Amino acid sequence: MSDSNLDRRSVLRRVGGGFALLVLAPVAAAVEGCGKKELSCTSTTGLTPADVQTRTALQYVDHATDPAKPCRACRLFRSAGEAACGGCEVVKGPINPAGGCSAWAART
Repeated sequence: MSDSNLDRRSVLRRVGGGFALLVLAPVAAAVEGCGKKELSCTSTTGLTPADVQTRTALQYVDHATDPAKPCRACRLFRSAGEAACGGCEVVKGPINPAGGCSAWAART
């Protein structure tokens, strides 16, 4: 065998190994996340149309668009624990501690 064949094989092995990492890393991350259910507090079941309209007008989302202003840091938020939906004095319905809305007010 010539040195060029060995070099090609070495290159192919390295490239193939890198390719395997690119393909398998996301799969491993997905498997690791299996069984972990992300907290969702978007249900409007049982709310009046006016409450749903207020929730929409105040732009409530399950994940704050500004990481410095999550619901858990708002003075209007009422916690039910980090792994459970809480409540709010202004936005009716279930509220994610990591959520956010336009009515956010800093705790004093």
